[in-house]
Amino acid sequence: MADLRRLPLPLDGWRVRACGGEGSPIVGAREIAVGPLMQASIHAALGDAGILQPWNGERAELDSEWVGRTEWTFSREVEVPAHHDGARCALVIDVVDGPCEIALGGVVLGQHMSEHVPFEAAVPDALRGQRVRLELRFRAPVAEVLRWQEKLGARPVNGDWLPFAFARSAACGFGWDWGPRVAGVGFYGARFDCWEVLRITSVSVSQRWNEDGGVTVRVTPQGDFAGLDLVCVVREREGTQRVECDAHGEATIHPTRVWTTWDRAGDGPLNAGVWWSAVVGRRDAQGTFRPLATARFAPRRVELDAARDAIGTRFRLLLNGAPIFARGANLIPPLLGARHEHDWLGEMRRYRDTGFNMVRVWGGGNYLPEAFYEACDQLGILVWQDFMFACATYPEDKPFASLVAREAAHQVARLSRHPSLALWCGGNEDILAWWSWGWKERLAPGQSWGLKYWSETLPAAIAAHDPGTPYWTESPYSGSMDIHPNDPDHGDRHTWDQEAKIESYRLVLPRFSSEFGHQSPPCWPTIVEQCLDAARDPSSMSAADLVEALKLRQEAWGGDDAQYRPYLEARFRGARDAREYTAQAQHLQARAMDVAMRWLRAGAPRSMGALIWQWNDVWAGHSWSLVDVAGRAKPAWHAVRRACAQRLLSIEPIGGFEQWKGGALEVVLADDAAFTDGAACLAGAVVVERVDFRGNLRARAEIRLQPHPEAELAPATARAAIPAEVLAGAQPAHEMLVARVAHEPALAEAVWFLAGDSDLRLPEASLVHLGGGVHRASCVVREFWIEEPASDTVDSWRTLLPGDELLLPSGARWWCANHFAKSKG
Repeated sequence: MADLRRLPLPLDGWRVRACGGEGSPIVGAREIAVGPLMQASIHAALGDAGILQPWNGERAELDSEWVGRTEWTFSREVEVPAHHDGARCALVIDVVDGPCEIALGGVVLGQHMSEHVPFEAAVPDALRGQRVRLELRFRAPVAEVLRWQEKLGARPVNGDWLPFAFARSAACGFGWDWGPRVAGVGFYGARFDCWEVLRITSVSVSQRWNEDGGVTVRVTPQGDFAGLDLVCVVREREGTQRVECDAHGEATIHPTRVWTTWDRAGDGPLNAGVWWSAVVGRRDAQGTFRPLATARFAPRRVELDAARDAIGTRFRLLLNGAPIFARGANLIPPLLGARHEHDWLGEMRRYRDTGFNMVRVWGGGNYLPEAFYEACDQLGILVWQDFMFACATYPEDKPFASLVAREAAHQVARLSRHPSLALWCGGNEDILAWWSWGWKERLAPGQSWGLKYWSETLPAAIAAHDPGTPYWTESPYSGSMDIHPNDPDHGDRHTWDQEAKIESYRLVLPRFSSEFGHQSPPCWPTIVEQCLDAARDPSSMSAADLVEALKLRQEAWGGDDAQYRPYLEARFRGARDAREYTAQAQHLQARAMDVAMRWLRAGAPRSMGALIWQWNDVWAGHSWSLVDVAGRAKPAWHAVRRACAQRLLSIEPIGGFEQWKGGALEVVLADDAAFTDGAACLAGAVVVERVDFRGNLRARAEIRLQPHPEAELAPATARAAIPAEVLAGAQPAHEMLVARVAHEPALAEAVWFLAGDSDLRLPEASLVHLGGGVHRASCVVREFWIEEPASDTVDSWRTLLPGDELLLPSGARWWCANHFAKSKG
């Protein structure tokens, strides 16, 4: 930009060596060639060189933990730009992951301690035009966090994980309950910047909406231009509006179109004509404007309604003036530097196709690359952006306070132009842990724990660089330090209560659920491909064999005995082999997420968001993901996709009973169009039938749905109680309820089983082949899903009624609750 020349350093020709710590005796004096793009992670570099994989079979990551306890030096001979490339020159590295000293030609250019801000240092004049060695001398990250802990005093962190709070890098690399301990080092995006007198490295854009509907846009160039007169202009890309900014870099525009989410775009092209450019330039001697740098943005208005009401404290987002129910999941970062080269457009297109309109970038990982946010902009997906704090107490001592302030300013300025950015959040479960996990009692008197960051440092950065995007102190948070942060009536909530599992999610109805989930193993083919030692015969493994084989890939508390056993034993017969054990565990996850998403959507407008933990995986291990590390969709993905339909019919217990035990039931229609089009879309009649598992009609009633406002909030659902006479004389073990909206055959019916799994008498599942892959159910087939072939397009996770037809791929392996039933009818 301007007279700036960016000269990327080559991706090949790098070497790395161990310089101290536990790895020195293992690696010795060898210099290891580093393949292209492998510099981002020492683990990836060692794996690419054939020396050591970061995790391996049934030993998981045990054989590679020494990597994080080793000092490493990456080096390469580089050509330093000569003076004719520019009078001024800087070495810039976009990401330096790990505590590092950077030296060029034997001259130390600086120390770096944060992965979340770039490294930059001026190149000494004496080195210009020379061929010299560039060295990145990384200290052992595990040893460093232990050293800082010794210096500043121990502070609580979650579980038995390393004290990651003393590193400004991805906390999850030091171990988490869904991933391996792979603390390491690496770097990405090294280059020389050369320029004469003017360098613009980026353009930050923020927006602030005014009462008259205008938008005040602030354009802030970043770089080196002291004493020079710059001019900023805001103009439509496909229109005629063009406004020059004032001396403060601000201009007020009046957009005719605004950016919106994909599910509100209507029938036309998504966000056509909404884009603007912020242009920074100078006037030449004749007064002609000469552009130097440009940034794209789009106007959109995002507000967080956290007002008090008759229930407690709201938590709902308004997009362009209309409330939106947030459907989505939490995203965890790909490990070992993979985020830099990830296909984010493909990933987020699949995410959108799940029915999601919001993604949470969780605070235990990384701020993601531009490609991720560009994909969300393009696809119409809102972003909840955590700052990088999670499950710990953080030091506010030097140098961490200044590191955090610099990080916040950099990241907010970097991301503010993206219209998809809907919410900044201080972090994950830090205030909750201080409040509820006994941590405030463990802190020494007067010992800092991070509250200043969430209450002062971070909101100050947003006020300075992105005042038009709302900020929320933490997640979960009630809106006040005087109210428990996980109070379901106030703010957002993480539902991990032991009593609120699977069907019992209905015990709690938060204002916004920003985390909830249920664990499952990876898909069976992924287990076979990535988890088992060569000596194993997958076809002959028992369930106990699988538990043993994956025990080091089960990082969650209590292992399988806590995460699976009580829920499986209460509902299903024992698994006959390892594959069926995997299927049963995945089946319960799918049901749990189906129940939870339907319940939370049925609870609108009181409940206004459902972000599942979690979307993706970082390795083939037990986790809460919807999609495993090989990209295979678990049955939970299919269940959630159905539960995210814009119009969703469900049967729910009135008052949220744990499960139906004679309590009253109601039919609920949720339609997200109600937020923009009003309650008219909620009107309708519903037919409710009680049928047995062979399809015989036992009772029938037609009821009228009524819009359901709550706490002075406009209706987002319509509901009606199921008449008692429909249930009179029912045989719960053999019968079920089916609800359909009259005259709307395309809307999926809602079903409700009148007894728990252990009491049901489901028949043997039977699908009759009609030819051409078409099959017909001859009885009720509960929660049918296809394991193989794995595909997002298969007709999976649905309860088939007698006479229902579906297309079953040739050779498909499928499962259903009938397969696992303790007793058969």
